[in-house]
Amino acid sequence: MPFIIHWVENCSEDEEIFKVQTPAGNLILFVHGDVLFQADWEFAGSPVQTISTAGEHDIQRQLNQYWLTPEKPIHLKLLKQGSDFRNKVWAELCRIPFGETITYSALARRIGSAARAVGNACRDNPFPLIIPCHRVVSVSGMGGYSGQTEGDFMAIKSKLLAFEAAHKK
Repeated sequence: MPFIIHWVENCSEDEEIFKVQTPAGNLILFVHGDVLFQADWEFAGSPVQTISTAGEHDIQRQLNQYWLTPEKPIHLKLLKQGSDFRNKVWAELCRIPFGETITYSALARRIGSAARAVGNACRDNPFPLIIPCHRVVSVSGMGGYSGQTEGDFMAIKSKLLAFEAAHKK
């Protein structure tokens, strides 16, 4: 996986908000200094965010480059958050190879849990795309994405999986 995550326990610098255009839509990045503390997809009708105009942030630059060379490793500092269980699920999500998928139930078996609990942790992922919850699918189809089973989020999941399938080495 090209994302190499460095977990940070806290961050205190001023908040900045950046936008990254992806083949799946615009991803809004919320950072304190060089630490990403949240990412979220932008949709029509989403609350308007004040995007920083201070130039391209390093995280923004790296993610923009990802779409051109997805095999190149990207080092990101992420703010550690969530329960121990969620962190366990998110760490396991990061082990799913680029361009591959796993079912909720198979992932649950890996960590000794239940598929529904894994799905809930995926829904609560504060770093979509970076922690690749889009790679988790149902035994009977696509499953969900960000707590949705249809609509804009599912279109994003489909586009992300298609991008990875097309660029898998």
